[in-house]
This record gives sequence, C-alpha cells and structure tokens, in this order.
Amino acid sequence: MKLPVVRKLHFSPLGIASTILIIILAIFFGRVAIWEHNYIKTKEGSERAVAAVYEGENVEETPPTSTDLANYTVAPDKPRYLSIPSLGISNSRVVEIAKKDNGTLDTPANIHDVGWYVDSAVPGSQDGTAIIDAHGGALGDGIFKSLPNIQTGAVIHIEMGDGRRFTYHVVDTASKSIRGTEANDYMPTASTSPEKGRGSLTLITCTGDWWLSSQTYSHRLFVRAVLE
Repeated sequence: MKLPVVRKLHFSPLGIASTILIIILAIFFGRVAIWEHNYIKTKEGSERAVAAVYEGENVEETPPTSTDLANYTVAPDKPRYLSIPSLGISNSRVVEIAKKDNGTLDTPANIHDVGWYVDSAVPGSQDGTAIIDAHGGALGDGIFKSLPNIQTGAVIHIEMGDGRRFTYHVVDTASKSIRGTEANDYMPTASTSPEKGRGSLTLITCTGDWWLSSQTYSHRLFVRAVLE
C-alpha cells in the first residue's frame, strides 16, 4: 500500500512577520475599543459628556446670577418665573419656546430656564392648558432633573410679568416611552386639563435611561396640575 505523500510546508520570513503584525494590530485595536467603551461609560454625566445629555448642540449651562434673575422682565401678561418649593426650584426664568422644524417641542437654550410653549394657554387661564418644557434627565444639572420625584398634591407657582401669582397643585404624572409613538400619542392628554372646566398646567421633561448611541433619553415625563 502506497502511503500518501505529505507535502512540506514552507514559511517565508516575510509571511511569518506579516502574520505576527496582523495579530498584534488586532489585539491592539481590540484593547483600544474596550478602553474607549469603558471610558465613555465612566464619563457619562461629567463635564466632558454634558453637551450630549441635554439632547441639543447649543446648550448654555451657566446658571443665572441673582442679579440676572432680579433684572429679568417679560410682558405683563406673560409668565416670568416658575417655582416648585418641594423640589427646591425657586424663580426659574420662564422663556418662550415654539416647535422645531420637525414638529417636536423645543427646549430652552439655558438648562436652568423653563420654556412656556407659546401656542398653549397662558398660565392663569381659567380654561386651557399651559405647557412648560425644560431640560431634565439623570445626567447633568437640568432644572427639571428632580421632576420625577414630584408628588401628587405638590404646589407649583407661576409669577407673571405684572407680578400676579398663580398656584397649581399636581394631580397626576405619567412617563411615556419615546419608542414608537407612545410619548407623542400622550400629547392630546397632556394638553387637556385633568379636571374638566379648570385651567391646568403640564410640565414636560426627559427622563429614563440615557441612550448614548442616539443621544437621547428613553422616556418623556408629563406632570399635570390644576389651577387653584
């Protein structure tokens, strides 16, 4: 019986060197990818990552001084300050906001301000719902960061440009996923008073998990309150 012929393998020095180089590069880039992933995770919420956690590119993080707050003025019939004593929010400036080109509600340029949606009811109205949106989320220092902690019955104060002061108390809260249409589908409810025939206020902010890949939070929080 004739045995099969075994061919000798010939390894050139150049081929061996190339193979070793490829293996070294693969290990190097793999370690870099792992380090970068871990570094980003540890830096989420830090100063380096804070620009991303507010879901906007041009966000001002500098808090207003006491002089800035005292000198802030608006038209007599427009909201000037918002306060939520139970959350430690006192005289946060109210700025006007509208919708973005894609139809979503905008947010204030400064993370310490709140935004009144100009096409909603004016605060203090006996009918209709005033809508106020602001930055929140688990990372960073958005003014509504602590809004998920608000309790039913909590008091919200709105001061107008002419000094009039309106008080609302919280009736209910709802957290809605931005996956699919859940959050958008809730907007008609958010724009309606929880008690028929009474003026109301709805606060909106981002909450839930921070999705690094899409630079957004997983949920929107809605807090509905009625006028006292």
